[in-house]
Amino acid sequence: MAAQCPNHPHLDLCSTHSTSTTLEEVDINHGARNSARIAMALPLVAARPSFATGLLVMVAASVMGVDAHDHGMSCGNVRTFYQAQNCCSEGETSVALDFSTSEGGSFSSSVCGASSPAGVCDCAKAMQLLAQVPGVQFPAEFCSQMADVKPVGYHDQPICEASDAGTNPDYLVDGKAGNTNFPHGNIKVLATVGEVDPRTGSMLTGVPDGLGAYLKDADTVRLIYQSEAYGQLVTSNPESYPWMVNGNTASFTGSHIHFIDYDRSMLATFMDDGAPSKAQGMVKGAGNAVTMAYNLKREPVGPRNRTGDGLQPTTSNVHESNVDIEGNYIVGKTAVAPTKADWLMQSLCSAHLEVRHQWGNGKGVEDDLFITNEEWIAYPDASLPIGLPVHVLNLATGELWATAVFTLGGHEKVVEVNSGHQDYVAFVPSGYNGNFGLSGGASLDARNAAYTRTDAQPYVWPRDIVPTKLYIGKKNTNKDGAVDTTDFLARNGFEYGALYGFAVDCGTVTTRDAWHKTASPGDTVTGAFYKLRWQAQRGVVQGFEHDGSWEFQDDPQGAPAGWCFWNANGRNAPGAKTEHVSPDPRGGHRVLQGSTAGYFGIYDFSDLPSLLSAGTLPNSIPATYTVHQPESDVVDLIELGGAGIRADGSNQTMMRDSSRDKSTFEDVDGMEWIAAANGEDYFVIHEDGGNWYGERKFLAKVGVPMKYYFVAQSGGRANTRELAGVSSVAGVNAGAGSHEFSGAFDLSGLLRKDASGNFELLVGDVTGKKRQLEAATPINEKTIAVNLQAHSNKAGIAATFGADRVAQVLAYKPLVPA
Repeated sequence: MAAQCPNHPHLDLCSTHSTSTTLEEVDINHGARNSARIAMALPLVAARPSFATGLLVMVAASVMGVDAHDHGMSCGNVRTFYQAQNCCSEGETSVALDFSTSEGGSFSSSVCGASSPAGVCDCAKAMQLLAQVPGVQFPAEFCSQMADVKPVGYHDQPICEASDAGTNPDYLVDGKAGNTNFPHGNIKVLATVGEVDPRTGSMLTGVPDGLGAYLKDADTVRLIYQSEAYGQLVTSNPESYPWMVNGNTASFTGSHIHFIDYDRSMLATFMDDGAPSKAQGMVKGAGNAVTMAYNLKREPVGPRNRTGDGLQPTTSNVHESNVDIEGNYIVGKTAVAPTKADWLMQSLCSAHLEVRHQWGNGKGVEDDLFITNEEWIAYPDASLPIGLPVHVLNLATGELWATAVFTLGGHEKVVEVNSGHQDYVAFVPSGYNGNFGLSGGASLDARNAAYTRTDAQPYVWPRDIVPTKLYIGKKNTNKDGAVDTTDFLARNGFEYGALYGFAVDCGTVTTRDAWHKTASPGDTVTGAFYKLRWQAQRGVVQGFEHDGSWEFQDDPQGAPAGWCFWNANGRNAPGAKTEHVSPDPRGGHRVLQGSTAGYFGIYDFSDLPSLLSAGTLPNSIPATYTVHQPESDVVDLIELGGAGIRADGSNQTMMRDSSRDKSTFEDVDGMEWIAAANGEDYFVIHEDGGNWYGERKFLAKVGVPMKYYFVAQSGGRANTRELAGVSSVAGVNAGAGSHEFSGAFDLSGLLRKDASGNFELLVGDVTGKKRQLEAATPINEKTIAVNLQAHSNKAGIAATFGADRVAQVLAYKPLVPA
């Protein structure tokens, strides 16, 4: 190198003659692209690693795959790279190797050649050099698995199956799909966990759960998905690699939020006959969707106090779900800190994407946003936790905001429903309500010491003691009721509002679980949503003992005598979990609510617009619940279409859990309400019940009776492919285990064209056109994005690169009878 630069014995890396540039401005064949490749070579580096100057340059040269005599590695290239890392400051400079926020552009071949893996040209050389950096450890199989790292969209073999492989040897090949003769529509792969954007080095992590999509521009569909991961809490899974926020000052492990950009025209034809099998050619880029993260106090989340065992108090800028009110780190039944990150983003379980004014005429949120939530966690019995926030992502800025307005009990999914009023938003949150690994302890004692239940009985731990909830927020309004159009949370109704719970006359209506055991399709329950006494206060952070999650054990405020919240099993004991919710896609004031007991139905609160016209938050909102599927036999309602054969020779009209075959639905997890042409409605139904032979995916046509079209199955402890140790992605199966289909999103509104072949939806539409186009598209002409979780795929590249578990984002085009 010195011979090439005789006048620069130290490469003159801080020359004032060079224009300073940011990482993303560097030419992709020099600085930025190769910086990303360094990041790819450092999957096991502790967060915020620090490099000596000389080693940094050596690593840059090695990982770029060029030598000093190659014109691709000029002194100017080295200088540009060095300055891009802000290494010209005095003293030791921390070099943060996070490139996940760089937006990908068009793909080109690796600087090392088209045959190189997405990352490092000479892996052995790079590994040897990087091993000198403190904290870096490489597994022995690192370089062999580096060759398995592929660009986003490379894999085209679905993990799921139409039927069990049986004894067919063609279906038992690692790296190949099993039986893909799907009976009710085609399924193709959009992305696979462990794939990488070659330009940014950003790797997709698992397991994908909630998802959504919107128009980034006229030619690009941006898909957002969040991974459900557990960091150090579940030691049998790989702890996901850290993602950086707030100017690389803080890092998270566990769940990530990713974006993937697709060419809109190519995505529109991807499910057509003759289209490419791989999605790779239409992927424009991928990365981490979050750049800034804010806590409940509105502070940017900062670094954790890592002294000693890493559990010591962090006095400000904390991620509240990880600490108690004093800032002590308390994650785990016996608390343990992450190994490579400041904080754990724990189990972001499902999500929903809401676009501005999606209901038309000024109705709906004021910004495009992605709303997700930490679902469950484990705390020591003696701890006094704060709880689990919901997180709202501003898609325009990458800012992630924590909010407590839905309570801090942890949630499965939060969706926007149509409030029917321009000044208000409405959301329905659903989930556990206190799944903290506790059944008592200090937090329960603190609740009972500070509060008295309305029936004078002591409070019990609130997990799964919760009804369907409804939140009403006033837009463009701060916590004090004053106009605020600049603050993101205030603008979208998360600052000034009220939370409600559905209540009934408990003298005439039994508990929710018991009622569904004897109900018939179409049966109704009349009740009302009652406003809670508790309401969140912006910027005020208290222990969980003060949270609204406990109030569902109280009498509803303002309700007639004898009324109670319609919990699963009353006010003193847990019952079936309220699982996924989905709004009426046609804009009705209704929401679909599912349950782990397998029943589901629709809550209708059509009086809401007229109540809101008074200009105040009502004390109660009348509502009627209609059951569509009780907890009853569905065997004769299922259409298998010749598929759904299990490993035991039986079929998927029965759900086999750990105890026996069941004729009902079990643990309905993923649900999404899909509107189609001719006034038809469909429910996407995904189970998560530990089915021995593979979790089931259905597309249900709404009617009386319901009709359930079997679509696919995946995983299972007794599934033949699982027992054979094979997956559609080679080398990742770690032993037979469960899978599950999770989130679903109707892409048809983004992709529908007019008679002239032009896309009908314009960027930034605020007329509700997207929802209208979805409802005008026949079900068999839709493309539905679906996430598939594969919990057993945690070996190979998943473990080596900290990608959690290898799973997939899928595209599904239905084919069901008219």
